[in-house]
Amino acid sequence: MMTETNQANTKSPTRKALIAMAIGAVVGFVTMFAVSSFLSEGWIGEFDKSTKAAVLVGAFYVVMGLGVALGALKPKVGARILNVEDEEELMEQRGMLLHSCYAASLWGVGLVVAALGGENGVIPAATALIIAGILIALGSYFAWQSYRASDELMAAVNSDAMTIGYCLTFAVVGGWALLEHLGLAAGQDPIDVITMFYILSMVATFVATGRRGLLKPR
Repeated sequence: MMTETNQANTKSPTRKALIAMAIGAVVGFVTMFAVSSFLSEGWIGEFDKSTKAAVLVGAFYVVMGLGVALGALKPKVGARILNVEDEEELMEQRGMLLHSCYAASLWGVGLVVAALGGENGVIPAATALIIAGILIALGSYFAWQSYRASDELMAAVNSDAMTIGYCLTFAVVGGWALLEHLGLAAGQDPIDVITMFYILSMVATFVATGRRGLLKPR
C-alpha cells in the first residue's frame, strides 16, 4: 500500500506538469494562430514579417502575464496549472507574482504598440512613441516592485537572469551587428532588435529558473 501511495505521489507532479504544459501549448497556439490570422487578413493594414513577429512576441508576453495572474489570484486554479507546491506557496508569492504579471503584460502591449506604429504602421509615430514609452516605463516600475517583493531565492533568480540576458544580448545582437558590419549578414530592422531583446530576456529567465531547479515538476 505504501509503495502504491509513493508511486502515486511521485507521478502526481509529473502528471501535473504535463497537464500544465498541454494547457499552455493549446492556449499559446490558439493565441498565436488568432493573432497571426488577424494580421494576415489585412483588416487593419499590411505588415511585414518583422512587424508580425514583434506583435506575436508581444501577445505572448500578454498571455503569459494574464495566465500567471489568474493563477496568483485564484490559488486553487493556480496550484493546478502552475509549477508550485500548493495554494499556500501561491498566496505567499502573490505580491511578487502579480507585479511580475503586470510588468510582462504592459511590456507586451508596449511592444505591440511600437510594432504597429511608425511610417508604415497604423498608429502615428509620435502617438506610438508616447504610448509604448509609458507602457514600458510602467512595466519597468512593476518589475522593480516584483524584485523588491522577491524572497532570497527569487532575487537570486532575477540576478542570474539579468546576467544571462546581458550575455545573450551581447552575443546575439552584437554578433549579428558585427556580421552586418563585415558584410556577412543582412541589416537588422530596428523592430527586430527590440523583439530580440524581448525573446532573449525570456530565454534568460527560463535558463536562470532552470539553473535554480525551479522548473522541476512539483
